[in-house]
Amino acid sequence: MKDFSIPLSYTPIPTGQLLSVLNSYSNRNHNELITDFENKICQVTGAKYAVALNSGTAAIHLGLKALKVQTDDIVLVSTFTYVASVNPIRYLGAIPFFIDSCSDDWNMDPVLLEEAIEQCTRIGKKPKAILVVHTYGMPAKMKEIKRIADHHQIPVLEDAAEAIGSTYEGQSVGALTEIGIFSFNNNKILTTYGGGVLVTDNQGIVEKVNLWAGQSRDNLPFYEHREIGFNYKMSPLNAAAGLAQFDLLPEKIAGRRKVFSHYSKYLSEKVGWQMEGPNRFSNRWITAIRFRDSSELARVQELLALKRIETRPVWKPMHLQPVFSEFQSCVSGSSQELFETGLCLPSGEYLSESQLNEISAVISG
Repeated sequence: MKDFSIPLSYTPIPTGQLLSVLNSYSNRNHNELITDFENKICQVTGAKYAVALNSGTAAIHLGLKALKVQTDDIVLVSTFTYVASVNPIRYLGAIPFFIDSCSDDWNMDPVLLEEAIEQCTRIGKKPKAILVVHTYGMPAKMKEIKRIADHHQIPVLEDAAEAIGSTYEGQSVGALTEIGIFSFNNNKILTTYGGGVLVTDNQGIVEKVNLWAGQSRDNLPFYEHREIGFNYKMSPLNAAAGLAQFDLLPEKIAGRRKVFSHYSKYLSEKVGWQMEGPNRFSNRWITAIRFRDSSELARVQELLALKRIETRPVWKPMHLQPVFSEFQSCVSGSSQELFETGLCLPSGEYLSESQLNEISAVISG
């Protein structure tokens, strides 16, 4: 924050709202903060149940475990994503199989998903799960992905870490399949300054995840553990920070979408971006653009950095990461091209008109 006059995605602590929340719980059990946070998540997403955890990564880990992913199982996963989508697959000893992106929405390509399933089937290794990512808040093509998954009877876990408030055909992403997750890391639209949540309509899954997240301590008057657990529960203070922001969520999403609209108005002839498509609503967590070539990307990055305007490269695809080089992929080159020409722009809802004009002017050249 100190290094940039315009940050990429910054959420200041809502001090007044946070103090109000804490004061309202002053004579109550602090665990009620977590329960109330989970209830708010259910209201926002339409899911029946929510389990608040200490990160979105933990939620993916326990979500895959709930889907019975084990050692040497194959999990089909979006390649154009952050590493946190893939690491939990390896925590379980399972095998990631990377699926490339569509060129329009930058999310998992259903055609390549089908092709990957056929490849696995030919070698007698049916995938155990599909992990689809709603990248930068943009809903993936869930109708096509769910149709393929249902046909092959493969469960889908939605990584909606970046997509709180985004919808597909009027329903919240993250709640379109058996299990979904959200992240509330520092730079998210709704932040608990470290935290995540798993959502589901399956009570059995909730009971398992709650058990595992609390060190798998059995409900007995003494400490007994029948299986390995994890220290994954969300802190009450993190939950309080989240509760302090729920009323602001529609306004914050509207602000992010307004930032995207500004960029699209002034840069439409210069760059491309993720297309929303019919029946999809993106929270536009991050406005990411793509240039015609890598030299233009480098030029703009340098000029913005000189003005202390923070930008970041888009995700380097997971199938190109050294740590995952041994694993299979089904690729078209789309995500690699995005990496070579894409850039994340400042997207916070607090950006002023003059700041947006300054950024747009630099990009326009």
